[in-house]
Amino acid sequence: MITKFAWQQLAIQLGMREYRLPPIELTGSDCLVLMGGSGAGKSSLLHWLLGDKQTHVSCRDEVYLNGEPINDKSIQARRIGLLMQDVLLFEHLSVLDNLRFALPHRWRRKKPAEQQAYLLERLSQIEMAEFANAAPAQLSGGQAARIGLLRALIAEPLLMLLDEPFAALDPRLRSKIRDWTFAQLQQAEVPCIMVTHDLGDIPATAKQLNLEDYHV
Repeated sequence: MITKFAWQQLAIQLGMREYRLPPIELTGSDCLVLMGGSGAGKSSLLHWLLGDKQTHVSCRDEVYLNGEPINDKSIQARRIGLLMQDVLLFEHLSVLDNLRFALPHRWRRKKPAEQQAYLLERLSQIEMAEFANAAPAQLSGGQAARIGLLRALIAEPLLMLLDEPFAALDPRLRSKIRDWTFAQLQQAEVPCIMVTHDLGDIPATAKQLNLEDYHV
């Protein structure tokens, strides 16, 4: 199976902590879970991978996505999605226009009617076509979580970063949205890197990396 995300080694400074992380390789829809106590730098590492330039993070080794080094690429060029605890939908836009905002370049060149038909089809796949014209404020927590993931997938990411994405959901809904999220990533064959403090969120097949095991 083709490697989608990898580093051979990673010597990285996260604030006052330095780590020398072992080789990592993700194929298909593999999931890597970053472990470690509060302040270990898990979220900082995620945002650095995303391309968010942070003065307290420095790295001496290359990270590869689809075989290409990404360290010097912009956020847009990396094509990495991010899901966080708060679903950051644009409140002034409808659900449909929130999704339209995420369309990749090849879809932006198409006619608006074609774009709308495609987006309605994607909404139908998650049984939310009836909410196309709804405002984000009209959505429940679970509905907003589904729209947030769909918007991220519509952008056709090569890698998905999950930073406590289920933490704000009530226990009844949490397991349902969690299972649905990983099913969607598996179907799209998008690997992910996740930070969570809830062991119940970790897929049975996930790889785990405890940063504190590699603190220099």
